[in-house]
Amino acid sequence: MESVADILKQCTLFKDMTHKDIDKFLKVSSFSIKKYLKGSLVVQEDSHCKELGILLKGLLEVQSLHPSGKSLTLNRLKPAEIFGEAILFSKSTKFPSTIEAIEESVIMFIKKSNLINCLSNCHRFMENFLELLSDRLLMLNKKLKMLTMENIRQKISDFLREEYKKQKSHIIRVSLSRQEMAEHMGIQRPSLSRELSRMREEGIIEFDKEFIMVKNFNALNNL
Repeated sequence: MESVADILKQCTLFKDMTHKDIDKFLKVSSFSIKKYLKGSLVVQEDSHCKELGILLKGLLEVQSLHPSGKSLTLNRLKPAEIFGEAILFSKSTKFPSTIEAIEESVIMFIKKSNLINCLSNCHRFMENFLELLSDRLLMLNKKLKMLTMENIRQKISDFLREEYKKQKSHIIRVSLSRQEMAEHMGIQRPSLSRELSRMREEGIIEFDKEFIMVKNFNALNNL
């Protein structure tokens, strides 16, 4: 595994901070590092959030559990990504979702009191934290927009337009598996696959396992 400082350098909270600043943070901060085996529960839904978590190694899955026993994947966290930052400062400090380690994972936990100290004493750290919260809010708005769309084709089109803006190419590299794409859109994987095939037959897109090429942007925009 990379050194903790190298991983934190990739984290939004430490953006534009030098290795010297990060090393100083590690020396004066109160934090713990815990390891989780594949399949381990990291956070139980409705448990109290007392620390901010930064994934150093592995892969985490944020899930919403339904009374029927079925679960919906809300997000996947990769190394240098964060969880608990908003809940930690809310009136209700309970996690709304379950977080599971789907690979062997290593997580750094920073106590609330220490986080407040960093926010008070480092202007750059505070700006990064506010940027993180703003990005989370925008992501939530996009998720709600996706879930309220009327049909699957609209959801696919919106996803492709967003990726086109990011990648600036009509040949879009898709980092998500088909299952992850379906979960992101709140639909079943077979339904996603069928609609992608229909869009290919109509000449709107072409695709393989890793790429989707948009051939007809007018058709996407009309949706």
